[in-house]
This record gives sequence, C-alpha cells and structure tokens, in this order.
Amino acid sequence: MVVLPISLWMMPLGFVYAETVNYELTIAQEQVTIDEKSAVGMTINGGIPGPTLRFREGDTARISVHNRMTVSTSIHWHGLLVPPNMDGVPYLSFPPIQPGTTFVYEFPIRQSGTYWYHSHSNLQEQSGVYGAIVIDPKQEHSHKKVDGDHVILFSDWTTED
Repeated sequence: MVVLPISLWMMPLGFVYAETVNYELTIAQEQVTIDEKSAVGMTINGGIPGPTLRFREGDTARISVHNRMTVSTSIHWHGLLVPPNMDGVPYLSFPPIQPGTTFVYEFPIRQSGTYWYHSHSNLQEQSGVYGAIVIDPKQEHSHKKVDGDHVILFSDWTTED
C-alpha cells in the first residue's frame, strides 16, 4: 500500500498539472473567396487556414478530425514528437481518414515552440488543410512578459487547376 504514495511523490511536477486539451476539427470542401476570386477549397472548421491549436508542454493532445469530404484525408503534426501511429502520413504509419468518418489523434506534448499541421493527402495542404500549433513551455521564462502573441502563417493560393 505504500507504493502508490511513493510513486505519486516521485512523478515529475509537470505531469501532475498536465491537462488533456481537446480540439474538434472538421475538414470540408466549401466555396471560398480569396483575392476576390471564388473557388472550391478545403476548409478546417469553415476557414483557411484552420484554427491555431494551443497547448502547454506536458499536456496530452486529443484532436478529433471529422472528414466531411468525398475523399480521404489526413493531418500531419509537422515537427512534433508523436508516436508513429499518430504521425498522419497515410499508408506509411497511419491509415487515411475515410470520407464521412472521424479519427481521434491522441499524443503527449513533449516540447514547446511554434509548429504547424497540414494534410499529407493528395495536395490538400495547397487547397487549405493546414494551420498553426503553439506550445507554451512547461516552465515560465524569466524574461519580460508580453501582452500577447500572434501567429503569422503564409501560404500560396491559386484558382488554377
């Protein structure tokens, strides 16, 4: 009976305060207007780019991806240290998310920094399936605090086929 209190005492402090952070991402084909030209794009939660996902180092990410398109899709977590079956590279380490289905990615957040996510399926990244990831460090830095931060995400867009 003494094992449980000792094991809890020995856990890293960050683990005790870690949270599971949930996101719902819906990928769909929708009419979009960019630079005053309309085209069919692939949106995440109705927008291009998709929402910025925010975590703290030590959290667990749980991201439900709903595919509302007529083609399969995927999400790759670019630069994140994730288990192979959560990497989002279809047919290599991950089955693609089929039309009308949902896949739940779940992995520990083991680093901090600014990253991005995008599809690894059929040039979907170029059609709008991408977004930013911001991961705050587990420990607060001693440098002066800022009032806020903004992510700037650049991408190309074309209405040509």
